[in-house]
Formats: sequence, C-alpha cells, structure tokens
Amino acid sequence: MQRLVSYFFSEYHYKKQTFWFKHCLYLLLLIQTAYWWRFYELYFGSTSLVYSAPTPIAGFKNLAFILYNHTSPYLGALFIGAVVILCLLSLLLKKVYFIFNFMLWFLVVNIHNKIYPTLTGGNFLLNQFLLFNCFLSFHFESERGFMPSLKTALHNFSSLAIMLQICVAYFLSALAKLGDSSWLHGDAIAQVAMADHFSLNTSLAYHGSFAPFYVVLNYLILSYQLFFPVLVWIKPLKKPFLIFGMLMHLYISLVMGLLMFGIIMILGYIYFWPMKKPLS
Repeated sequence: MQRLVSYFFSEYHYKKQTFWFKHCLYLLLLIQTAYWWRFYELYFGSTSLVYSAPTPIAGFKNLAFILYNHTSPYLGALFIGAVVILCLLSLLLKKVYFIFNFMLWFLVVNIHNKIYPTLTGGNFLLNQFLLFNCFLSFHFESERGFMPSLKTALHNFSSLAIMLQICVAYFLSALAKLGDSSWLHGDAIAQVAMADHFSLNTSLAYHGSFAPFYVVLNYLILSYQLFFPVLVWIKPLKKPFLIFGMLMHLYISLVMGLLMFGIIMILGYIYFWPMKKPLS
C-alpha cells in the first residue's frame, strides 16, 4: 500500500510521453477542426445530413447537448472556432491552464453529440483522452504541500488511465470478434477487403493466391488485440509489438478510409512507447 501511495504522490511519471501526447493531441484537434470547417454545411448547416430533434435533457447532462439542442446553423462555427483558439493557446503559451483543457473537452463533447451518427469508436476514445488531458500536467514542479501532491497524483492516475483505456478497448474488441464466426474462421479481413468503400483494390481479396495472407492477417489482428493488455508491458516485445499496431492503424486510416480513428489510436501509443530521457 505504501509503495502504491508513493508511486502516485511522490513524483511525476511519463513526463516525456505527456509532453508529446499533449502536443499531438492539440495538433490532432486542429486537423479535426479543419475537416469540420471544410464540411461545415454537411455537418452543422441548415441542410445538414445529421437530423437532430431537440429535446429537454434534465440536469447536468444538458450541458453536453447545448449545440445539439439549438437549431442555429451558426452556433457550430462558434464551438469550432473556440476549439481552434484553445488549441493554439495551449500550443503557444508556456503555461496551459486547467480551464483551457476542460473547455476543450466540453466543446468537443458538444460537437460530437451534434454529429453523433457520423462518429467512430475513435471519437469516443478522443472524448476520454480529452477528459484525462485535463489532469495531465504540462509543467512538472517539485513543490511540497497538499496541492502539488494532488496535482502529481492526478497526473499519474490520468497517465495510467489513458493506457488502461487502450488495453480495455482492445480486449473488449477482441472478445466481440471471438463471438463472430467470420473472425473465428479467418474470413473477416478478406470480407472487408472485398468492400469497395474499405479497400483500394478489391480484386486482391478475390484472388485465390492472396487467401492465405488474409487468413494469417485475420488471426494476427485478433491475437494482437486479445493479448495487447499483457504483451505491451513486456520490454523486449514492446517496440515491435507497437510497430505492428501502428501499421495496422495506418492501414485502417489510409486504406480503409477511417483516418481519424487510426490516428487517435496511434496517439494513445505515445504512453506505451519507451523514452529513455525524461523531462526535468
């Protein structure tokens, strides 16, 4: 118990990973806002493809549906613009305040609720990253006292929470696949590759000589997700294991077209990647 308390309260952990995670998170949001601006009318305008039926939502939950419950085609621009400003301030200022990160999480959750039918699992993971990001420290003071110790504990808890979130997401995804006959029979990847929307060349999936490749890839992905929560902590395996995962998510992003999903998953890998020289 004493060792556990010491781990959380004595010093900051994953300093360098946090530095890169926060910077990449803000840059990712800027890329996402550029996409929202580009297709603003499609998602937020008066002729939006997303149909919303404003309804009263009681209590605290109502704050997450402010954008959803207002029919103005211009309110979305205000929310997106605020995300851009907060991201730029977080990247440029030497000190990032808690309220900046909290408002980012609040704004993005509202935007996601507005365009809910268009979201992927990566968007929900991004919501969690933004919530934990509120408690990650940007500067690592070595002060004594209750508040510095509390900040240290919240930082360490949030770092671990991000990693556990990835582990749980993979494990639950693997369990779902184990209940699908196409994954158990090794046909799932080939079936996806046959869909024009998720493939650059569907003819490869129909070509018999490629069948063994798709079967092997099918079981590799299933095994990767199932054993990720264990193997990712083994140091000799960590880097090649994570590189395989990055390649998998780059395929999802660039070939299957689920760009943000793949990038968001890779973003979480920052905390698993070993970095020798911690920030002072």
